[in-house]
Amino acid sequence: MVVINNQAAEDFRYSIYHDDVDGSRQVTRHLIELGHRKIAYLGNSLSGRTTLDRMTGFRQEMESNGLAIPAEYIHEAPGGDPENGIGASKHFLDLHQRPTAIICYNDMLAIGVLKGLQQLGIRVPEEISVTGFDNIIFSAYTNPPLTTFDQPKRFIGLEAARLLLGLLKHEQDDDEKVKILKGELLVRASTAAPISR
Repeated sequence: MVVINNQAAEDFRYSIYHDDVDGSRQVTRHLIELGHRKIAYLGNSLSGRTTLDRMTGFRQEMESNGLAIPAEYIHEAPGGDPENGIGASKHFLDLHQRPTAIICYNDMLAIGVLKGLQQLGIRVPEEISVTGFDNIIFSAYTNPPLTTFDQPKRFIGLEAARLLLGLLKHEQDDDEKVKILKGELLVRASTAAPISR
């Protein structure tokens, strides 16, 4: 058995992962380089290991730049769909110190955040920058188009198939084999320098 992006607590002998920690660090670094200091993270409480890895990358990059993360800037939605993103946008706007940027666990949450902010009269990216993760097909067609992180989905599938076929043909040795692949940041119009730093 070859597992792709395992969400379970247990590890599997043959696995292919996307490096979500590195991806989240790249997204966070992009916002910091734009001048953001008040950056929030919107996670998905149902996504297990992936949201923990993405939150870890966010925390690591913030800490390595000497930036504090107020507890209220970490918000866990009870799912990864747009409706939860709409609800989360209100949470962030109700804070005494609003963030200038929101990193979302995935593009679906980010699409909801975009809609929620727009419904409340907040301009993106002029007042708040928003990022997603996964580069789903709709992310290029939101208003504004979504800055996101593109996982090498086809390559992950290809590597998993190669590993599985090698195991079936006994071309692989019995050693544990875990591959971690990296994606790339796609900068679009949903992120910009903050109005005030």
